[in-house]
Amino acid sequence: MNDLKLRRPLSAVQSELMAKMTAEIAKSDIKTVSFKLDETLIVLPFAEKSDIFALMEQDFKGMTKKSRSFADVRSDAEEMAEKKLSLKGQMTLAAVYDVLMKQCDITEEQRDTLMKRECELYEQFAIPRNSGLTLFNKALSGKKKIIITYMGIYPREMMKRILEKCGYIGYNILILHNELTVPASAETAFLDIVLKKAKGKPSTIIHIGSDVQNDVEAPILRGTKALLMQSSIPLAIRSGRFRGYLQGEYLYDYDTDGFFALRCAWGLYCCYGFDVPQKKTVHSDFCSDPYMLGFLVLGSLSLAEKTELSPMQDAVREALEKCPQAMDGLADFRDMFAMNFSSLKDVLGRKGCELPLVFLEKYAYSADRDIVSPYLSDDVSGSWTKNDEEPDLAPVYAHKAKKNAVARLADRLFPPGTRVRTIVDDILAKGKKI
Repeated sequence: MNDLKLRRPLSAVQSELMAKMTAEIAKSDIKTVSFKLDETLIVLPFAEKSDIFALMEQDFKGMTKKSRSFADVRSDAEEMAEKKLSLKGQMTLAAVYDVLMKQCDITEEQRDTLMKRECELYEQFAIPRNSGLTLFNKALSGKKKIIITYMGIYPREMMKRILEKCGYIGYNILILHNELTVPASAETAFLDIVLKKAKGKPSTIIHIGSDVQNDVEAPILRGTKALLMQSSIPLAIRSGRFRGYLQGEYLYDYDTDGFFALRCAWGLYCCYGFDVPQKKTVHSDFCSDPYMLGFLVLGSLSLAEKTELSPMQDAVREALEKCPQAMDGLADFRDMFAMNFSSLKDVLGRKGCELPLVFLEKYAYSADRDIVSPYLSDDVSGSWTKNDEEPDLAPVYAHKAKKNAVARLADRLFPPGTRVRTIVDDILAKGKKI
């Protein structure tokens, strides 16, 4: 990723934001720059956190008689560990796997095998967030003291290897929340360590992270400066309707192995297009950007197998392929996909990879249609008018809400957003009042 030169230039808004952020870091009164590691410096090129667990299914198979997938039991184990340790101690990977071992009735050796495999996969797929790397290098060249804070569950030596792999070399201090003698729920405890290690006035410190409350408000209340680097996946989800359409079309199948390639494509789209935060373009699902269209639409389509397209969809595809900027997006997609997922080529399920094109043809806003229309023939362009029909959208959240077993069962029986679920929620609400 460090050697990959993307063809897409930053928008004017993105360039202005990066200039402002680097200028803040470069100020002479700033002596220490503190970076949040996860999502600010390091990202995973997956659509969902659980995607990395899906790659461990074969490792888990045969260890237990339980029929649930490893992704489900691993996610549940982390939730249970968080509840257990939120007020008592540190959240670590070992703590999560201790819970999983008991829940699945596996041996200590099997637990250690799975834990080692997860660490290997995380190291393999972790990539730098390019905007974070730019800010880090600005602090480094300005000879600022650099402190990195990590809020996750993985061990120190592993995170040091990942930082080095991603080009983060020359920092001064690495603070791991899971090593602090504070409850897991004390999410801003790292700031006290940052202030102590900086050895300077709070006003000479600037902290950069992705969470408004913990990375902006909390540091400012302690007297430091702060910059917000919003996470790329939430930005992409809010940028348009495609993500809600995708999950609405395949509510039960979206997170299965069959759609793994499409989820990888979406994950790269987030890293690619929303590395530097940008405002949503009104009435656009692809930021009114031909690069973005080429990246997600043509890129996903290049992964599809035996896809049958309608005549109009085929015409839209051909028109998009005539747009040089869209083809640059496709070229970037191919490079990024090969760099990140070449090891998965034999296990990637390729269902639904035509859906970005289907969405573009059926539901695209005028700002995105205007990119394609000049490359269509007059007769086809005339028939490809704005569709007044709106897609069915499922509610999508950047982070899954923590739910108990009853809530998860309700989601399966009565999907959120459906008419039946609305009726059920109304009945349950009335029952609570009684």
